[in-house]
Formats: sequence, structure tokens, C-alpha cells
Amino acid sequence: MAEHFLETDDIESSQKWLQKTKDLVSPKNTDTTTVFIHSLQSELFYYMGLFQFGTYEAKKGIEKATQLKDSTLMADAYFFLGINQMEINAYDEAHNSLWKSRKYSPKKSGKKFIRSCIQNEHIYNNIAQLKFKVRELDSAFWYNKKAYQMALKNNSKRGVPNAEQTFGQIYLAKKQKDSAVYYFQKSVQSAENSVYYDIALLNYAYLMECYSTDQQLSNQWYEKGINLIKQRIVNIAFQRYFYTNALTVFKANNQVEKAAYVQDKIIVIDDETRLKGNFFIQDITTQYAKNENKLLNLQIAELIQEQKYDTLQLIAALMAVLLSILFIIIIRRKNKVQQTLLNQKNDISKDLHDDIGSGLSSILIHADLLLKDKEAADRQKILASKIAQTGKEISQQLNTFIWSLSTDNNGLQSFAEYVKQYGMGLLESTDIEFEFTTNIASKETMMIGGAQRKHLFLCVKELLNNAVKHTNATKISVSIKAPDNNSLEIIVADNGQGMNKENQFGNGITNVKKRIELSKGKVIFTAQNGLHVTMHIPLK
Repeated sequence: MAEHFLETDDIESSQKWLQKTKDLVSPKNTDTTTVFIHSLQSELFYYMGLFQFGTYEAKKGIEKATQLKDSTLMADAYFFLGINQMEINAYDEAHNSLWKSRKYSPKKSGKKFIRSCIQNEHIYNNIAQLKFKVRELDSAFWYNKKAYQMALKNNSKRGVPNAEQTFGQIYLAKKQKDSAVYYFQKSVQSAENSVYYDIALLNYAYLMECYSTDQQLSNQWYEKGINLIKQRIVNIAFQRYFYTNALTVFKANNQVEKAAYVQDKIIVIDDETRLKGNFFIQDITTQYAKNENKLLNLQIAELIQEQKYDTLQLIAALMAVLLSILFIIIIRRKNKVQQTLLNQKNDISKDLHDDIGSGLSSILIHADLLLKDKEAADRQKILASKIAQTGKEISQQLNTFIWSLSTDNNGLQSFAEYVKQYGMGLLESTDIEFEFTTNIASKETMMIGGAQRKHLFLCVKELLNNAVKHTNATKISVSIKAPDNNSLEIIVADNGQGMNKENQFGNGITNVKKRIELSKGKVIFTAQNGLHVTMHIPLK
């Protein structure tokens, strides 16, 4: 039943039936059924987009298949390990796994199986896909040709349309449009004959790309894709890929309404995926814990019954099982960390991702299309220009938060460079002179955490924007220095009017003070020949 629902793209039902199977099988067992369960679970995780889970399950399948010395099941498990690794861009590891799948896979179909196993045409096609991803097009063509020959010989219902689609992708990358169109159309026919609507939908997306400059033909393939989604069950990940390709095409040929429609579809899909994702992952990890606990109880009962193990041996056995549970806890912890970030800062996840992220995409797309519309009125173009400016400001905010979350930017030198680039960009289109000095280059090993980086950058940003908007300054300078290994000094100065009742910048000073307090530092404002702000911050 689990396999049936997987074939019909009903991933949620497939997972439920696989869980029922797990409940009926002892996790202690090492037999063909348990190996197949691991491989099928790995495949389901692949279609859910949970690729780390998928690699974990595949490795468990490999371990048990190796114990059984069953080369067919080893090839099966290595295949699913490879395709999950490919999706997380671990291309070298994916190549090794797919190569082992090819090595262990029987060259001739021998014994019969109740359940389906991966065939050679699928292995060769995914090696071709891997070669395509790293742009080794000639090598991709060779492996796909082998896959196609095998698929035709075996009358493989999925293998044939997959290989035909891969030929289309290769020809499209080589800019051989006619050949690409021929194979995409051929793949559509094969996929629909075999009732693989996910492959057919991807082909419609690729055909739209082939005719991106021909509005009429690209719209025809788009309508076919829309009708397929309405009439059939198609995995939501494939739907999103279709809409993403359609958005690129509609922007290219200036179809404003259609671009807005598919953009909204993408946002809806992302929202649904995000909402389902947390609940789904929690449910899966709960089942994981349940299964591992079941295994733990069985081993404890066995040890007590046989009374052959001393205390140290019992602890060792428990530790082996607890380590596997630890893996699940680590993954759940990652999910909880994301949830904690969401609760700590609405503007980091909820506002930025849901509101600003989605809103920014819509703003920039609509503004870009409106500015390109030759028939738009002047008033509309002015409005579009304002919308675009708002979008750029939001984009800068979003980039700042993303930058603050990345541990790759924890070096002081990275912080100084980010401030410098912002200042140069802000003053680039003005007559104001910008001067930046730092001694950080000689202290490259010094680090600053994401929270501190964000607070300090926003302080500098506030001061720079105030100087530009309110002080009539002709020169602004920023100095970032580290007097010692435990502190940082930032000075922002301008030669403007300083602070007075006419040009005080509202809550700006208060915000700067609060942010410096959060960093356990102090700030001094001096109004002499302009505004001179000195910030001293201890480094954690």
C-alpha cells in the first residue's frame, strides 16, 4: 500500500502505510523486509525534501543489506543515498554512492521480487543527471544514452520518460532547441501513457523555457500544465518548479497578469509547505523516537532474560541504541532552533520571511513589469518607481538580517567591510564625501557574534542616514578600530549642523543608545562642528 501511494504521488498516505508496516515489524530484524522499509523511507524523505533524513535511512538500509550479502538490496539503498546526497549538493559523495549502486546492481534480471527495486536504467539516468548538474554535458549524454537503451529494452514505465526528459535538458543546455523540444514532447507522451504526471508537468515547464520568446507557444504549454495540475494529483514540489519556470518566462515576455498569478501561486505553495513542514517533521521524528524506543525495550528485555551480560555490557548496548536516538534528537533540535529563532525575533523569520520576503518578491516583480509597460501612464510609472525604491530598502533590511545570522561573517574584518560597502552605496549618488578608516586588517582573528554585529551595524546605519537627511553635511566619516583584543571603538562623525530642535532625528538617538546598552557598551554624543558619535563595545 505504501508503494502504491508513492507511485500515485500521494506522499502523505504512503508515509502512513509505511508507518503501519513498521509497527508490525521488529526493528531488531535484519531481513529483506526491513531493508526494503529503509529504502522506501529514504525515497519518501527524498520526495518530501527531507534529504538529511533520507541519507540516514539509506545508510541504515546499506548496513542491513550488507549483513544479508544481498547485492540487489545494496544497490537499492546506495541509489537512494546517492539521490538524496545530490539534492544537498554533495556531488562527490553522490557520485560514489551511485557508482556503488551501479557496481552492486545485477547485470541481468534474475530472481523475482514481490516488491520493486531500482533498475539499472534509473541508476544510469541519475548518474547522467549528476553529470548534467556539474555541466559535464558529453558525459551526461553518454550515461543517459545507456539509460535510455536499458529502459526501452525493459519497457520501463518511468525509465523511458525520465531518459527522454534528460535528453531534452542536455540539448536545451547546448542551445539545440529543436532537439530539446523533440525529446520533451516525446517524454510528455511517454509519461502520460505510463501515468507519471509529475514527469509530464516538468516537461511542460521545460517546453515553456524552450519557447520563452514566443508568447503564444509558451502560453499553450503553460495552459497544459495548469490543466494537468487541476485534473491530477501532482507532487507539490513539482508544481512549484513548474510555476517558478513559468514566472521566469512571463517576466521575459512581459506578461504582467500571468507573472503576478504564478508569483502568488509560489507564495501560497511556500506558505503551505512551511505550515505542513513543521507538523510533518515533528510527527515523523515522534515516530522515529517510538521505533528506536521499541528497539531499546526489546534489547533490554533480551539482556535481562538471558542474564549473560554484566553491567558494562548492558551500558554499552544501551549506549549504542541511545546514539541512534541522539541523531534524531539532533535533527529535532535543529528544527527547535529554527522555531526558537522564530519566537525570539518576529522580524527574523515571520516578518522577514512571510511578510517582507513574500512582499518584496511581489513588489519588485510588479514594479519591474510596470516600468517596462510602454502603455503605462506617467503617474503609474512614478508610482512604480516609488514601489521599486521601497523594495530596494526592504531588500537591504533583509540582507542585513541574513548577514547577521551567518557565522561565516563573525570576523571583525567582515563587519568592517560590510559597514564600508553600505556607506559607499548610501552616499554614492550624493555630493557628500565619505571617509572610512580601520585598523581591523591587522587583527583578522578577532571575532564578533551575529547579535552584536546586527546591533552595531544598525547603529551606524541610523547615524549615517540621519547625517544624510537632516544635517546638511558635506563630509561623513566612519572609523572602526580595535584598541585591544577585547574591545571595539566605532566613531561616526559629520561636519553638518549637529543636533538642534530643528533636525533631531526622533527616536534615532534612543534606538542607538538601547542597542549599545544591549551590547554592554557605552555611547557618547558630541555636537561640535557637526555631530560626533563614539561607541565603545566590549567583545564577547
